[in-house]
Amino acid sequence: MRDRETIDSELRRLAMERRLIREHGGELSSRQLDDLLDERLGHRPEPRAVTAVQTRPRVLVADRRRTYRRPGALRRFALRTAIPLSIAAIATVLVVTVAFHYRHRVAQPAETPQSDVQPHMAAAQPPAPPVNHPAPQDIADKALIDVLQHEGVPAPSHDYVTTQAHAVCDFLAREPDLVEAAHFVQRSTIWDADQSAEFASAAVVTYCPQFATAGSDKMQQTLQTSQSTLQKIEGDLHGINNDLQGIRDGLHGDN
Repeated sequence: MRDRETIDSELRRLAMERRLIREHGGELSSRQLDDLLDERLGHRPEPRAVTAVQTRPRVLVADRRRTYRRPGALRRFALRTAIPLSIAAIATVLVVTVAFHYRHRVAQPAETPQSDVQPHMAAAQPPAPPVNHPAPQDIADKALIDVLQHEGVPAPSHDYVTTQAHAVCDFLAREPDLVEAAHFVQRSTIWDADQSAEFASAAVVTYCPQFATAGSDKMQQTLQTSQSTLQKIEGDLHGINNDLQGIRDGLHGDN
């Protein structure tokens, strides 16, 4: 082992060489200084072969880090690139959808005038108005009310008049007497004696003519007057019905 003076002189020499090398832009290895300092302090320097073996893993570790970092950087770059591409794809789909609906709506009104031709032609031929044929019962009810109005007998309503008229026929079926039937009408209705006699006669002629002979001479005269009036009114109603039938036939002939 060398003495201290030799080591110190060697250290000074290396320090001067290091300054000169730095002035010229170089770098001196610090391994010799480390070995001399260890020797100066009384420690033996380690063999260089061992240090060389120890330095190799460090280089390899650095290389591994580099190799591991590259895929991560590539993945981050790929994700950043994929996000704008996905947004562009969604925007493209929306544009295509809106364009398709717009074309469909623009093309649809062009077809509507063709479909409007048939409704217009159908509207040009209005259907013939229906003609209601009155039933025989309705004709009889209308004739009875017209007779009462002609004789000055008030008619509160259609149902009231027809109900009381059928009640007269039911009474005569039990008691065939027109005078008593007129009294029955006077007791059960709003009419006075003369109005009840006129109403009973009109009811008999309209609904139950088989009881026309069941009465006194005065009632027979009233009955004949009501009968003639009723026949005249029924003739007018039949004439109106024939006119309606002719109007209906004319409408069908024009079509």
